[in-house]
Amino acid sequence: MSDCHTLIISDIHLGSKVCRADKILSFLNEASFKTLIINGDLFDSNDIGRLNKTHWEILTTLSSLAKKHKIFLIGGNHGRKLDNLAKKLGIKLEDELAFSIGNRRFLCFHGDEFDAFIKHLPLATSVFTRLYYAIQQLDDDKQHVSMILKKLSKKILGISKRQQKKAIKIGHIRHATVVVCSHTHLPHVAIEDGVLFINSGSFCSNPCTYVTIDKTGLVALKEI
Repeated sequence: MSDCHTLIISDIHLGSKVCRADKILSFLNEASFKTLIINGDLFDSNDIGRLNKTHWEILTTLSSLAKKHKIFLIGGNHGRKLDNLAKKLGIKLEDELAFSIGNRRFLCFHGDEFDAFIKHLPLATSVFTRLYYAIQQLDDDKQHVSMILKKLSKKILGISKRQQKKAIKIGHIRHATVVVCSHTHLPHVAIEDGVLFINSGSFCSNPCTYVTIDKTGLVALKEI
């Protein structure tokens, strides 16, 4: 990938079978940036035992990068207890991140707070999550069924549209010209009332998607 000022990735889900570990490791080794923002869900759960060799290699790579670059991890809805492990590696933890590049003001947050299913039906969410993990165990190596079910559930529940609407509203209030969320694993770009909304997608799907910002503030949603 080409050089960029700020790189935004999200939903890596280390510890999960749908994590594209080899792809994120290769990506991090090749990427060139000044600032890296992991917009939530670096880890899939609080169980450190689910991390395999490649997942640990990713953490080692992030630790090395943190010695030379600014790296931020924004809180998501998965693996929050293991976020403290990232902190020990030199990664700064934030609930959200606001910053300016060029003449644009950016606001990054995970966006799970707009997921009414998680917010109002925690028991159902827990049951669905356990079912999803069981399907992962039975799925093929490329996790085709798991990823299709995840995408369908987000679309059926209308989470993406709700997230976009609410995030743009917050962007107006906070005087942001660009709002970047994640959580849904469904990458898309929209603009409304002068606010550019981007969902950065995930590093669990195929293709994986990410966001780049150059030194002038130009934003792009890319895939690998």
